[in-house]
Amino acid sequence: MYTVLIIDDEELIGSGVKAKLERANVAGIRDIYVANGGLQGFEMAKTLIPNIIITDIRMPELDGIQLIKKLSPLLTRTKFIMLSGFGDYPYVREAFKYGALDYLLKPASSDELGKQVLSAIASIEQDHFNDQLAERNLTDARALLIARLPLVIHGSNALVSSKDSESQQSLEAYFAYPLFAVSMLSFDDVTFSEEHLDTVSTCLERCIQDNDLALQLRFLAFHDVQGYVCVVFNYAGAISFETIQGLLGKAVSVLRKGNPRTPTASISQSGQGLDDLSRLYKQAHQAMSGRILREPSEVFVTLEPLGKTEAWLPGKKEWEEFKQAAETLHVERIGRWVDRHLSDALRTQMSLEQLKSIYDLVLSEIHRHVHDRFLFEETERAAAFDTFHTLGELRHYLKSYATDTKQLISEHANLGETVITVAESIVREHYNRDLQLAEVANRVSMNYSYFSKLFKERTGLTFTAYLTKVRMEEAQKLLKDPTLRINEISEKVGYGNLYHFSRAFKNYFGVSPKEHRKTM
Repeated sequence: MYTVLIIDDEELIGSGVKAKLERANVAGIRDIYVANGGLQGFEMAKTLIPNIIITDIRMPELDGIQLIKKLSPLLTRTKFIMLSGFGDYPYVREAFKYGALDYLLKPASSDELGKQVLSAIASIEQDHFNDQLAERNLTDARALLIARLPLVIHGSNALVSSKDSESQQSLEAYFAYPLFAVSMLSFDDVTFSEEHLDTVSTCLERCIQDNDLALQLRFLAFHDVQGYVCVVFNYAGAISFETIQGLLGKAVSVLRKGNPRTPTASISQSGQGLDDLSRLYKQAHQAMSGRILREPSEVFVTLEPLGKTEAWLPGKKEWEEFKQAAETLHVERIGRWVDRHLSDALRTQMSLEQLKSIYDLVLSEIHRHVHDRFLFEETERAAAFDTFHTLGELRHYLKSYATDTKQLISEHANLGETVITVAESIVREHYNRDLQLAEVANRVSMNYSYFSKLFKERTGLTFTAYLTKVRMEEAQKLLKDPTLRINEISEKVGYGNLYHFSRAFKNYFGVSPKEHRKTM
């Protein structure tokens, strides 16, 4: 349904035009309003936002030309029809420059008004159709880009090669501005979250609208191959990079309110063209990874890489000191070492690669002494380096890792008696089959070598000797049954070969099974 506003400085004429239009009975017209003069018409138009404005050209205070000139930027979808006399055509030409659709000579008949309004309605509907088509093209472009951007930013030539293809046109239609920047948002260790992706998109849309940047800025949010939320900004040259950075900062501030997963963002430098996206993504990724060596911030901007430095890396003497502390899991010494060699004061001397190497080496050295004792899944214990936001978080984690590891070993050591008791039960239950040390060690979740050592310490026998003892004691009991043949007893106690059984029995008791039965 459509609304019409008639503007004329003579009230009688304005009412007459309304009456004629009502008699024309144009389908789709819902309301017809009349304004007395240009000033009143201007205020009513801003309030009503009519679909069609029919205005006189010659009016005091604010004429039709001035009215259209002032309203056109405010009412971009409104159609203007001029009412003019025979001598007003030069003014009509001027009105066309500011968006007038057509004109009618006074006095216009009811039929003429109806046809002109119908023409305006047709133009409005065509605009609506074009908007839908443009929106559909942009939607298709968004879907295409979201699917292709992970390939583009990782260096794959995913763009359509044919310049005149519909897909290429859609890409160019969406990324219509010359400048680009890439941002990455991290929500702690959560990846591939559709909720976070939607929240980021909604928040950025709101910030863009609030800052009146919708006509000069577009973006696409998607998941990169690592599952982080990435945003490609495409913006006009009139917008500064600092504006994009500030916009992202405002979005992060909003996202942080009431969010248990505190988001952190990084942003690349400014670039030009789709071919530059891969480089910009690498910059954003580097800035996100390097946040651990930076002062806390909502948005980390890409910096020039630090020059190579060798002075910070711990020397041989320092590493020997740490290895000794790790070997005994002396958590206080480990903590002091970590605080000294990973202090905030040294942050400017470190490179990200050096810091990651130290992190991996410290974890490996601590874990090595655990792995020699027990079977642990390292992937379930060690946090990924990229999850740390600050150097303080990393120091705290390494010290906690050492403390937790020592506690874990202590708990397992206290359970040593129980572990061996369980192992003995397994042997006594399954002695009659091929039972191996590796199987029992795995069932009690212990390292093969450490279990073998612990078993001998607690039982006084090697695993093989203990298994033989259980088998021989059971064989001795079975020999008391005269109905059982010796080869049957051999199978019952886990020996498939009678010769091997007889030899093991004689080695254990000093006599053969047959001779032993005679003495019973």
